[in-house]
Amino acid sequence: MRPDLTALRTQIRAIETEGRPTLSCLPTGADSLDAALGGGLALGGVTEMVPAAFMDEPASLHFAFACLAKALHQRSGDLVVIEDASRGQGWGPAWGQLYGPGLQKLGVCPSRILLVRAPDVKGFHACLEDAARTFGLAGILALSGPKAGFSLAGARRVQLAAEQAHSLVLAVQGLRTSAFAPARARLVIASRPCRPVPLGTALPGLGPPAWRLHLERARNGARPQSFDLEYDDATHSLYQPATLANRSPQPQRLSA
Repeated sequence: MRPDLTALRTQIRAIETEGRPTLSCLPTGADSLDAALGGGLALGGVTEMVPAAFMDEPASLHFAFACLAKALHQRSGDLVVIEDASRGQGWGPAWGQLYGPGLQKLGVCPSRILLVRAPDVKGFHACLEDAARTFGLAGILALSGPKAGFSLAGARRVQLAAEQAHSLVLAVQGLRTSAFAPARARLVIASRPCRPVPLGTALPGLGPPAWRLHLERARNGARPQSFDLEYDDATHSLYQPATLANRSPQPQRLSA
């Protein structure tokens, strides 16, 4: 990148943040993702999460709850989940409602969740803005469909409210939902095959949840990049699996 453009971006970023409170971050545990996000998920801003395809919508919600499990174990207060009722009963007719035992498996205690189902789009926007302005919450999860997209002015109000209360807001968008323009980061999420646990171990079967993330944009100027991540439900942290985990244990000699 040209030095003059780098200097210009630095000046613009200083103007944008002048007079605003210094924001902290919630580390996810995945070092490379945290570095790209400037330290982790923004405490005092909106992180937008969108599925890579229709069949990845459950994966995007699964990943959001994995992040919120970390928040519930590090921050006081409860979790507020705000659903867009225009998607139908529950998060959507195709996927059903939230499942308590599944949330507990991730480390999210259902008794610490306040579930709000907004009756219409206007109510959904108002609930999210009020929740973002509320101090003392561990996190806020907004589930929206194509009909509940925010205008630029509405999204800006939510972002400013989150900055004032240092709120952690994750906006899980359905396909064809208009982008949340002022979001601190936009993550495109796809499901990835998990590594099977070998037979003979204490709990053989499916391995840890796995996703492929693409950081599409970030307000800190990070370049677009992709990550393969897994989740450890014992430590409530994301991590990057070892890329050489399946290599042969013995070195192979190549013939001339």
